Amino acid sequence: MNRRTVTNVVRVDRRREVKDMVYANLFKKSASFCAYNDKFLDLIGPDAKLTLIEERDYQFAHEAGVYVRATNSIYFTANFQTCDPIELNAVNCHTYEVENLDYPEVVQANGACQYRGGVLYCSQGDRSTPSALVLVDPVTKKSETLINNFHGREFSSVNDVVIHHETGDIWFTDPTYGYQQAFRPYPLLPPQVYRFNPETSECWTVADGFVMCNGLCFSPDYKLMYITDTGAMMAHAGPGDGRQLSFNPRNPSTIYVYDVVEKRALANRRVFAFCDTGVPDGIKCDAEGNVYSGCGDGVHVWDPNGVLIGKIIIGGVAANFCFAKGGMWIFAEKQLYFAQLKTKGALVEVECE
Repeated sequence: MNRRTVTNVVRVDRRREVKDMVYANLFKKSASFCAYNDKFLDLIGPDAKLTLIEERDYQFAHEAGVYVRATNSIYFTANFQTCDPIELNAVNCHTYEVENLDYPEVVQANGACQYRGGVLYCSQGDRSTPSALVLVDPVTKKSETLINNFHGREFSSVNDVVIHHETGDIWFTDPTYGYQQAFRPYPLLPPQVYRFNPETSECWTVADGFVMCNGLCFSPDYKLMYITDTGAMMAHAGPGDGRQLSFNPRNPSTIYVYDVVEKRALANRRVFAFCDTGVPDGIKCDAEGNVYSGCGDGVHVWDPNGVLIGKIIIGGVAANFCFAKGGMWIFAEKQLYFAQLKTKGALVEVECE
């Protein structure tokens, strides 16, 4: 395919935007780097560019985004809505070639993170396979299930996962999207966030009160945790096959922030930001503590105070993304992008160098 590259930067007039709704909506459909604040220009740098790497006629690039040094590849997952069973894919960071993968123990995967040099997948499961965290070594192809229940009660559909690199604990979200999409049984647990210690096999519930908890990430110093609630976006199992989506603007499209207490608990929940377009799905921080989330028109960026400073507009949904050397991979459903950026992700030095 012919790769398309975008370099244009658009500066938003904030004084006009807050009083002109037509103007405020001009920037959501055309690919660009959209600056709401000069801080964003410093982050993207003078050589920022957005390149379409691959495009397909189904949603092959949806979630995860994990760099593995041994293969120099980014691992990602497809979207159940147009790809059942969900594909596992990887793109080589040098050649940009996309490879389809086969890990039988990973069933209907969604999010993932790097763990012990491999890929820790959120295996959502199906009606006969429980939802689980499954670690895959992409070199040997060996898989290991780390956890698949909470004291005998099945998880609903494990969605996203991160590592606290100081303690080794694994933190993950468990919404009920698998049931809503009709490939998981009726949930036995509410949408919650968990912390799992792989050394002791202990698991704790650390946060609840969500419509749909989804993405999560730590601040660079691990003192804060950001969790997205995508309750405004719902799937419906019937009549049919779970591919009926609806958006309720009165439900959360919200990023919450918590204090991380003694590296093991969450406290003082408050609203960090609200997504103006779509829902905030995957979420990550850069090395300076700015917060990025995949939203309905691209990747939105807030400073540590929750001020929207910019967007990487792709003109459609960016469910997730990941930082890598030189920039960011963006998973935009039927499209896969690479954004060349000056800034670095909070975990690039830990996971990529």
